[in-house]
Amino acid sequence: MATRWDRIALASVLAGVIVRIIWGLVIHPPLDYLYSDMGAYVERAQRLATGAGLQRSDAFFPPGTHVLLAAPMTLFGTERAGLWGGAVLWCALSAAIPFFAWRLARLLLTPAAAALTALLCAFWPLYITYGGYFTSETPSLAFLLACLWAGYRAVQLSGREAGWLGLAAGLLGGVAVANRPQLILNLAVLVVPLLFRLRRQALALTGIVAGSTLILAGTALHNSAAAGKPTGLSENAGLNFWIGQCDVHDVTTVDPVRNITFQFGNPVWTQLGRGGSYYFEGHLVWDQGFFYEMGLRCIERDGLGHVRVLARNVLNMSATTIPWPQVNEAGQRGVVRLSNLAYSLLLPLIVIDSIFVLVRRPASGRSSGEVVMLLQLACALLVAIFFFGDPRVRSSYDVFGLALLAARVADRFGLEESRRKLAE
Repeated sequence: MATRWDRIALASVLAGVIVRIIWGLVIHPPLDYLYSDMGAYVERAQRLATGAGLQRSDAFFPPGTHVLLAAPMTLFGTERAGLWGGAVLWCALSAAIPFFAWRLARLLLTPAAAALTALLCAFWPLYITYGGYFTSETPSLAFLLACLWAGYRAVQLSGREAGWLGLAAGLLGGVAVANRPQLILNLAVLVVPLLFRLRRQALALTGIVAGSTLILAGTALHNSAAAGKPTGLSENAGLNFWIGQCDVHDVTTVDPVRNITFQFGNPVWTQLGRGGSYYFEGHLVWDQGFFYEMGLRCIERDGLGHVRVLARNVLNMSATTIPWPQVNEAGQRGVVRLSNLAYSLLLPLIVIDSIFVLVRRPASGRSSGEVVMLLQLACALLVAIFFFGDPRVRSSYDVFGLALLAARVADRFGLEESRRKLAE
């Protein structure tokens, strides 16, 4: 039975839709901001839509974002109409984030906490502004939340319904990972506990694994076709590992024989003015073995002192810089900086308070839900430690911190205690 909290959540979701339409289709349509990563996603989508064939560099990037962008371009063409189709798609995916965040929190937390989660996500400046750029943050998070909602719902069911819903969760999760491979850690948080309840959760687990395997196998086949050899979900892990373990401001790689040049920079070090500039001939950005070796050399050279580098990576997930690309625009830089600072200061307190409450509270369904949110949030730490810290990367995990904040507010103000009075 719907409660007033559910109606508050739906009103928040609707308000979020309106805000995103105004922002992403009127004020800041993403087709007007095609530079750097955004321009590269569009260029690859245009080639895919026109059947121009794959290039060797396509395997360097996770293909999910440009494959999604290619869908409206296939229908409406690769020029202005197709770009507007992509803008509408990004607006819809951005608007879906508060809805799926609410549905996930409704399964795992109280109705009050779920409604507050929807409200926070609907008006979270980072989620609104990212909807105005063709980047991977918006689609990856929308599909991840849909996957987790379907997955945890499948766990509550039995029989064929659990299997089919698990399959849907796996397909959605596979698409999320195809956009951002590190989200496979969040998928693991969903799947691994099911291995210990295999007899009861066999159908849900089978569906999730089958669905995600199907999408990820297709992703690997796409990249292998581009690379001309078997490869994985993307070939940028080695470069990102090296950037995170060493002080790298930017890197240029050149193949003088084929006249191929790639240049990448660390957005955090760019803002902070730190790190060195590197130039390599003969080793291109997808030479993962070369870059992994370079990163391991930095770790070996630092010894125990490398802990400082890892701690700095974690810190750089917070407010040491302003999320990119919003930092480039004066109209949104201020509000994004303020919200990023507030979240970064609050998050440690939210996590500590959540753990403290969980230790004191007897085990319950609500407790297990908050544990899930903490584990999903902790995946951001692993990304910062193994690769590099960046508030842009962290933003995909903000939903779990916002859900925990909502749970703490509902708990501290006794909102969940009055949920029966609010129910109709």
